[in-house]
Amino acid sequence: MSDVALNHDQLPQPFLPTQPRWEAAYWRAWELGAQMVRSGTAANGFARQYVDAAFGGNIFQWDTCFIAAFARYSREALPVWPALDNFYQRQESDGYIAREYRWENGAPLWAKGSGDSCNPPLFAWAEWLQYQIHGDTERLRSVWPHLERYYRWLQANRRLPNGLYWITDMGSGMDNTPRYGAAWSDYSIQQALNAQMMSQIASVIGNAAAARLYAAEHALLADLINRLMWDSAEGFYWDLDGADLPVKARTVAAFWALLAQITDAEHNQRLIEHLRDPEQFWRTHPFPTLAANEPLYKPFGDYWLGAVWAPTNYMIVRGLHTIGAHDFAREAAQRHLDAICNVIDTTGTIWENYRADSFEPGQPARPDFVGWSGLGPIALLIESILGIEINAPQQQIEWRLPDMPGGVRNLPLGRHSVDLIAQADTLEVVTSTALTLIVHGQTTARHELAPGTHRLERPA
Repeated sequence: MSDVALNHDQLPQPFLPTQPRWEAAYWRAWELGAQMVRSGTAANGFARQYVDAAFGGNIFQWDTCFIAAFARYSREALPVWPALDNFYQRQESDGYIAREYRWENGAPLWAKGSGDSCNPPLFAWAEWLQYQIHGDTERLRSVWPHLERYYRWLQANRRLPNGLYWITDMGSGMDNTPRYGAAWSDYSIQQALNAQMMSQIASVIGNAAAARLYAAEHALLADLINRLMWDSAEGFYWDLDGADLPVKARTVAAFWALLAQITDAEHNQRLIEHLRDPEQFWRTHPFPTLAANEPLYKPFGDYWLGAVWAPTNYMIVRGLHTIGAHDFAREAAQRHLDAICNVIDTTGTIWENYRADSFEPGQPARPDFVGWSGLGPIALLIESILGIEINAPQQQIEWRLPDMPGGVRNLPLGRHSVDLIAQADTLEVVTSTALTLIVHGQTTARHELAPGTHRLERPA
């Protein structure tokens, strides 16, 4: 493991005059992330430098995909692409990619036929998030064959006769989640998300036939999931047994549906009701991975039996933005980051997971965990709390103005950088490239900006 000295000048620099704790947590997350840059060895064949999951030397598939969601802002100071390439380079001829490879020799840890050998299929999503920041079409072209072969392997080996998908607790990433069904809601929904991302990537690289094929896959899976897994009385998605009957355990698995865009307005409203319910998910620190009124819920966390985890919170908040619930997304992100800061105040560091009912680390939980726990202090701060969504391919930024003075300097927009600072009445924008800035306040304003410094009136 090598400790990379991150230069603050190469990272986005938050401006938070009224929230110094958020700013301190942001820099603490980058500091810990820099300690997780590893160097491969001749024995394991991993990349010369890559960002690691902070969970020992082995590399983990879904951890790496979530790390990409915040490390993408680092301009590869935390090397995300080599971390993803570690998996692509080990892809087998039939398309299989293991969920975990050993530090000692680069070999898969789990038997290929085991349900524990897979992870949520998030590579295409991770690549799409990277593309939004960097706008690198050639990267998408280079990884497309890996993504497509992996999708086909999942179809051939994880799809049930009813068209849905199966996994195990370890394979799902939620190691001790109390779920025992045949068809898993999150894995089926994640494959729908995978199909959607594949369709979008195919469109970008000019493969119209593949774009149509994966759009149809997304529609097919959405229909199956909503017909077979949605419970209109309970307003929730359940796993199914072998007879397509529900196996009920109220976990965060259902909320992947928001991110995968398989829901309608009624589904959205019902799922938000669960998220807002203080007896279930809207706890002191939202959102526990198991609802607090489930019999197996553990207030001390016990890993996935009630702890709050960075990846699932990020998934939920991103899903809320996807369906247009921006105010709730911001509120949840602020509450999550405040809870992280409260724990930093008493322990001095960022943790693997947290208790939902008090400001304490979960039990068990690893300290100095960045890793994916950088998602809250970095990604959610930029995207949800400060309200900034970057679209480098279109040279566009959407900015949902915070209700406080705040912003970010040195944001990446492809190879360029942008400063966005909101004061009480004015907005300051400094850009090294022409861009379209869409500002959402009480009203929405669209600005076509040339390179240079701009002072704009804050929308009324």
